[in-house]
Amino acid sequence: MAFSSSEPSWFALHVRIKTEHQVATILRSKGYEEFLPTSNSRKRRTTHDTPLFPGYLFCRIVPNAQGLIVSTPGVIRIVSFGGKAAPIDPEEIHSIQLVVKSGAPTHPSPGFHPGELVRIEDGPLRGAVGTLISVRKPHRLAVSITMMMRTVIAEVDPQWLRSLSPWRPSAPASASCGPRT
Repeated sequence: MAFSSSEPSWFALHVRIKTEHQVATILRSKGYEEFLPTSNSRKRRTTHDTPLFPGYLFCRIVPNAQGLIVSTPGVIRIVSFGGKAAPIDPEEIHSIQLVVKSGAPTHPSPGFHPGELVRIEDGPLRGAVGTLISVRKPHRLAVSITMMMRTVIAEVDPQWLRSLSPWRPSAPASASCGPRT
């Protein structure tokens, strides 16, 4: 899809974790169109709006105005490929907006697939390499670690994982905004 350099486009902004709401408010007050997709989660008898893509939000900007965005407190960078900011197809943003507005129960998907080779980057199993065998519960993954011709299965948080499998073109585009960094 070709994007015009003078027309505003949607871009993903990488922001500090747990500052997503604050950054969205600042961008809105600066006059930018921002979109922070969230889901409702319950913790200790209260409901919270949790970002569907922790550490990311979307902003519609003219590409040559990027300097004003990255100087916003909490913004780390504009997601880019090959050193160039990567616009997001407006239909993808529209689809996410429809899902969020629908009120249907949503939760972030870690973007991993069974059979993928992964390295555990955090937690008590940090440094272990294994094969993802299934998604057991929302937000938990089962990883098989083979040793001595036997398999040990451990449940780990998807935020702790990094894929070691080669990128597959059939993987969803949103996976590039998840833990596969």
